[in-house]
Amino acid sequence: MQKTKLEKVGLANAGVSLSAVRKALKAGQQHAEREEWEKALPHLLVAWEAMPEDVPLLTLIAHSLARLGVREHALAVLERALTVTEPSEDILNVMLNLAIEMEMSSVAVQVGEQLVTAYPSAQHYVNLATAYTGLGKFDESIDMLQQVLPLFPESSDLWNVLATQVRARDGVAAADVFFEEALRLSPNDLKILSNYAISFVQRGKFRQALELNVRAVELNPEVPEPHIGAAQLYFLDGQLEKGWPHYRHRLNPRRKQNQTQIYSHGLGSWDGQDLSGKTLLVCSEQGIGDEVMFGNYLPFLYERVEKLIIGCERRLVSLYQRRFPNAIVDFHVDQFKQGYRYRHFPNVQKMMQEGELQPDFAINLADAPGFEWSATDKIKPHLEGFLKACPVRASDIRKRLKTISAKPKVGLAWRSGIVSQQRDYLYSSIEAFGPVMELADKVDFINLQYGEVTEELAKFKTLYGVDIHNFEDIDLKADIEANVAIASNLDLVVSSCSAPGMFSLSSGCPTILTSAHTPWWCFGHNEKVLFAKDAEFVVCDEIVDWDDIMKRVAGKIRERLC
Repeated sequence: MQKTKLEKVGLANAGVSLSAVRKALKAGQQHAEREEWEKALPHLLVAWEAMPEDVPLLTLIAHSLARLGVREHALAVLERALTVTEPSEDILNVMLNLAIEMEMSSVAVQVGEQLVTAYPSAQHYVNLATAYTGLGKFDESIDMLQQVLPLFPESSDLWNVLATQVRARDGVAAADVFFEEALRLSPNDLKILSNYAISFVQRGKFRQALELNVRAVELNPEVPEPHIGAAQLYFLDGQLEKGWPHYRHRLNPRRKQNQTQIYSHGLGSWDGQDLSGKTLLVCSEQGIGDEVMFGNYLPFLYERVEKLIIGCERRLVSLYQRRFPNAIVDFHVDQFKQGYRYRHFPNVQKMMQEGELQPDFAINLADAPGFEWSATDKIKPHLEGFLKACPVRASDIRKRLKTISAKPKVGLAWRSGIVSQQRDYLYSSIEAFGPVMELADKVDFINLQYGEVTEELAKFKTLYGVDIHNFEDIDLKADIEANVAIASNLDLVVSSCSAPGMFSLSSGCPTILTSAHTPWWCFGHNEKVLFAKDAEFVVCDEIVDWDDIMKRVAGKIRERLC
């Protein structure tokens, strides 16, 4: 049998001409060089048909798939490449990037150290530094970067990653010089612009941060993080109509698996049309504090649909069943596969499969308010409130609180459950609580801070001689019903902008939220929480001063209770 031109030059017979393969390979490589991954991949796959064992081509395909968020297929292609050859620089590099994206930090560090030892380059050191960050090894990362920067002084990526590491360890001001050098070298690099924007956010200079994020979006609209940064800054500024389209990029599967999820229900999306006579599935997303925050919009949906189906975090099921007695409430189950989070609502989806339930639409929880919350003045709390305590548990808590004293009761939560150097500036230290603790003769303080707090409660006692009363038999993280039952019996809650504060304000308890700066979900109002009955912010403008914040909080407690 006569060989084709492809076979004569050692290529597989792919049913296309040799010139077509060469043209496809060239086009794919050119698009990849410009990071146009969606355009590159079809051409590369044409070439792959003729070159199924070409390791550089396999590696480039895997890299393209990884950049598009198709991690499972990227890993499969890498496995194919590893059957042909020993790990090369390109293969190790793609493996390192995949390990970082899949949050396999220990694996990423191992691969990264192997990579920089065998193939030292600026980009490999950047990726290794990112891997160190996943393990919180800022000292090791900064020491390494300072050693290699003299070898690659023109690498803006190295200056950029050094800036982010220094900011995490030493604060915003210490990182400025490194960001400025990175921008001098690459003034239109979207990663640098997006990262530097965070520094302006931490300073409370939101307009400058927004300008940087918008610039980054314009440079590469396919990358989700600048969109999310822009969305939050538009929300903060009250420009809600501009914010919502950007905020939808939080669902991009290219993000890390703890930041997004893929739903398996297979339903079409609700896009704001009339819900009369319709059945709507609302799908849980994000952390539990965010889920409860956006859940404040559920009462409005409940009134408009024929049947509301709520997929939620398991800890919220009984609360939602009480508040929405005619709704179907189901917990979500997550499965993790090849770096992706797949979210299912098992009972609802079983009813759908058996023909017992036919929802018309589905909507991701945080998208649901976007059709109505188009401006600051459109956001209002529901007249009947949101979370309602279990009467039996609320009664039990009421009796226990009465045994403390007859003084007003103030709940306290001072930080997020996620503790990290990057987030610490948002939360007060216990040392700053002095002005609030001076009110201990007039109010009782009740602990709402979940997690292990024994040492922190002891610190309050040592510094101020004040007992923060704690329900030691209640796991505040696992038992959200208890959080709501406690809040329903308090006169006031003082909380960081974290889950305990969200539970409190969502149950109607008067709440004071503290933060270094106004959170993005103020939606343009920097004094009160628009979707809550009685909740306000106490924050700084630009320079973070927790002593001043706590003096103002103490003043508000006096006004309300003393």
